[in-house]
Amino acid sequence: MTIETASSLHRPIKIWTDSLSSLMVILNPKSHHSMVREIQTLLLSRKHIHLRWLKVHVGYLGNECADQLAKETITKGDPFFLLKPLSYLKSEIKSASLSIWQDNGNNGETGRRSHDIVPRVSNKPVGWNGEELMFVTGHGPFPSYLHRFNLRIHDNCSCGEKGNPMHYATKCQFTLSSHFQTPTVSLKLQWLKNILTNNLSRTRLRLLMCFICDENNLIVEDNN
Repeated sequence: MTIETASSLHRPIKIWTDSLSSLMVILNPKSHHSMVREIQTLLLSRKHIHLRWLKVHVGYLGNECADQLAKETITKGDPFFLLKPLSYLKSEIKSASLSIWQDNGNNGETGRRSHDIVPRVSNKPVGWNGEELMFVTGHGPFPSYLHRFNLRIHDNCSCGEKGNPMHYATKCQFTLSSHFQTPTVSLKLQWLKNILTNNLSRTRLRLLMCFICDENNLIVEDNN
């Protein structure tokens, strides 16, 4: 609207804005947005109009007045449209998605062990491989996991104890060569974090999981 008004004047006009993103959109020759293309056409045909950027909230009187008028317009519920670049929309969608994901992680009933180790959600991978993920989540060839889905009639290991990841990492007689020191209950979470941040321990953990996967018939007591 400002550019359209300025185009009818026949003297040099400078239009100042604190929206650097809007200026970058207008300067993008590859933009396919219809409004952006209209603005670009106007600016090309009206050489007396110049766009300038100024830093926000540093005391420019005109800019402060414009911000106040914008807030009043929004408060009154009048139509108010601000052109936003695609990068801005992507950033907003990403932020909203992470917020929902974080809320689900904080208040969910599943995935508690993974959440305890990595409490903050992120779209960046944690760097765990398949074997490490199975151990952390407990979702693997463990009797304790298979029993939950009625794939085993009980959750015992062949040695008679409950067959969960911690059992195979610290107690099971079939995995003696891969045992880690048994942590106290209060230090169990820190124990797991230490393993996942130490390359040698991670290698031992992967070998343990490979053995459990390859020798599952040995460590899982037969249903019969």
